[in-house]
Amino acid sequence: FKQGSGVDIPCNMDFLKLHANEILLDSVCKLLETHWPKNRDMRKKHLNVNPNPTLPMSIVMLEGTEVIGHYRLFESLESRQWCIVESLIISPEQRGKGLGGALLANCIQLAKSIKMEKLYLSTKDQVGFYEKYGFQKSCAVSILTKVNAIFRNRNLVPVSVPSSNTSVWMCKDL
Repeated sequence: FKQGSGVDIPCNMDFLKLHANEILLDSVCKLLETHWPKNRDMRKKHLNVNPNPTLPMSIVMLEGTEVIGHYRLFESLESRQWCIVESLIISPEQRGKGLGGALLANCIQLAKSIKMEKLYLSTKDQVGFYEKYGFQKSCAVSILTKVNAIFRNRNLVPVSVPSSNTSVWMCKDL
């Protein structure tokens, strides 16, 4: 085991940026479809493999050569020092082994390394899990998309789509 932000991570686990490992894109899509069904082509477009070392950024957790986890970070529209994590997931076969905590620890470490001050997320059924890692319930925030970035650069007010009314927004100060 290796230590990662207070969480033990099995030695055979690696965390890779999806944009630098596009060969993993189909495996990531398959993993995401286990919890959030969506058209594969639409999902690939949504993941928008970003060649820049900036947000948005998808991170893949590997055990050997198998994709077993994923998360994606976006910049918040409210502040350039806030980010939002979405699609944090561990494969169904790997759940219950503490790997979700290792994946979340990696996410927190990455957000800190790019000088973020707050990390937000939205969840429907994992409030208790995130509370164990210091997240608290909060108000909703908007993701900075390419369209919203254009609005920001032109000082226009973007229209944001509200999240599902069954979701709970949470925040962690970094």
